[in-house]
Amino acid sequence: MWGMGSIVLASPMLRRLREEYPGARIDFLTLSENTALLRLISDVDRRVTLDLGGGIARFLVSTVLTVWRLRGERYDLLFDLEFFTRFSALFSALVNPRRSHGFSAKGNWRGRLHDVEVPFNAYHHVALNFLTLMRRDPMDPIDDAEIRVETSLSRLEPDEQSWQACHQELLSDPAWREGRPIVVVNPNAGDMALERRWPLESVSVFLRDLCSQSSVNAVVTGSPAEADYVRAVVEASGVGDRIIDLSGRVDIPAFVALLGHADAVVTNDSGPLHLAAAAGASTVALFGPETPRLYGPLLSRVGQRHEVHYRHLACSPCMFVHDNKVLSCWFAQARCMTGISPAEVLHSVDALLAERESSDP
Repeated sequence: MWGMGSIVLASPMLRRLREEYPGARIDFLTLSENTALLRLISDVDRRVTLDLGGGIARFLVSTVLTVWRLRGERYDLLFDLEFFTRFSALFSALVNPRRSHGFSAKGNWRGRLHDVEVPFNAYHHVALNFLTLMRRDPMDPIDDAEIRVETSLSRLEPDEQSWQACHQELLSDPAWREGRPIVVVNPNAGDMALERRWPLESVSVFLRDLCSQSSVNAVVTGSPAEADYVRAVVEASGVGDRIIDLSGRVDIPAFVALLGHADAVVTNDSGPLHLAAAAGASTVALFGPETPRLYGPLLSRVGQRHEVHYRHLACSPCMFVHDNKVLSCWFAQARCMTGISPAEVLHSVDALLAERESSDP
């Protein structure tokens, strides 16, 4: 319901549903802010949204009206893909499907609102946990080979108009040089855990070195709400005249189109990482408070590569699903992120660019 990254990671489950029940109608409920992304996922027949943008009162009215409407559908099967929020479990119960499956954990009553309680396994990838929801018996063994194939993610493919809109924004920027490789950098992380961000000092040094050593188009991105932070990163780099700042300037389909055209994407552990993976981009992913065991990038095309930087500190990870993702860092600043050096990230980017160049005809 909440995160774009989790919607992308649900795509293997949605594809399996489509394969096993080709005659079924698949509806997907999420927040209205995720609608543009959901339109890019082909295995969904109908999109249902709740509006959180107009304040609590509007959200409550939207929820009541949506519950009333969905009760009339009398769904045969409902999957609650949220890990810990009780809201989605209550919503599922009020919709009154014939059968519902949802995640459960000891000491958390949300699972008791579902007909089938499925333990959320923090040692399994999130995409694998979603697939486990489909099991008639959740205690059956499950093999992570199901998500380790070269096309485990459904490909996100915006229309040509989305790329054209993004390309026009790029062309209008004085730093853009047509024909050069594109390196996209996402210095942001969701508001739920800003500690997942690579420190401003590190990403700014990386951008400075990237621009001084490589003939690339360095493109930084972010939502409108993140534009001020992105601007501060660019200013701190000292090479702002070499960087294209697209934060707040393109919509989700255009952003996904940019990721699909990128030669490399550098990003913190956040939703854009999974959007990039599903768009077919090779990525350099930075993990710290959370673990790539749960949220590591998957593949959507043959030949795609992901370079993951994770320090494996004794205190990592320190954010857990069943603690509502509340950070419990041992230090004033997360050493798992400060310990990732700009030089090693630049080395990974150079390797991806070299591989891409050697594979071009």
